Amino acid sequence: MGRTFVGFWALAMCVLVGCGVMAAQAGAEEAAHHRVTVRPSQGYPGTWFGVRFRAPDSTGNVNGMRRYYVVAASGPAGSGGCASQVTAYVPDAQAGSRVRVRLAPGRTGWCLGDFHGTVTEQEQPSCAFRQVCPDYVVVIRTVGRFSFLVAAQPPGGDVTPPVFAGLESATTCTGGAVRPGETAPYHLIWKPAHDDVTPSSQIVYDIFMSNSPGAENFSRPTWTSPPGASSFTTPKLSVTDTFYFVVRARDQAGNEDPNRVERRGVDPCV
Repeated sequence: MGRTFVGFWALAMCVLVGCGVMAAQAGAEEAAHHRVTVRPSQGYPGTWFGVRFRAPDSTGNVNGMRRYYVVAASGPAGSGGCASQVTAYVPDAQAGSRVRVRLAPGRTGWCLGDFHGTVTEQEQPSCAFRQVCPDYVVVIRTVGRFSFLVAAQPPGGDVTPPVFAGLESATTCTGGAVRPGETAPYHLIWKPAHDDVTPSSQIVYDIFMSNSPGAENFSRPTWTSPPGASSFTTPKLSVTDTFYFVVRARDQAGNEDPNRVERRGVDPCV
């Protein structure tokens, strides 16, 4: 009963003063900042930036609220659809644990200039399915701030894409008769790419998926791997559908190899 009253009060206040005002008031008095670091501190349009911090609280479902950390950064706008802002929601963490989040620029790369970001701890109501749920967000604290610089490639900089042989296999395993509506992930494997500037540990891989052979949209990857990966497991996909995959390597300068090696997803367990 008490929780219902609190939720109703929060919703009423949200209507009266505005949810943004509530969030601002809740986050106005910040706790002592925890150290937040970003590596590298300077990069290029294709660079992935790693933000690290120590979680001051455990996150997840807490007293009827959904608590989580948000990493957000913004910089100057640019032309060509470059990325000027990014937001990442952090998976559940334990209090005191070290958290690392990778900020990716997407296919178009970062806009050039200084980016400034924050790590905030937020929460919102956690409601059961079909339950009327108040719609508001409370900023509990600002964990810390960070910044990084995106610079243009110098004259004569890296313009050569990685050397990459492409995807080797795409497999799933249902282990028996397929049931209607059944889903399963696909496991993709490849050999590491090599680049004349970016180390293999920093090369990322764009995964393109289609339901027809040769129909991949290479302007937008379906998923992107973490740096240095040599495999990727997709979310669960329908086992009654057919999927085709192409994987391309991309260096820190944003150069991507043009391979068209396509593998059909197969189930060797059937």
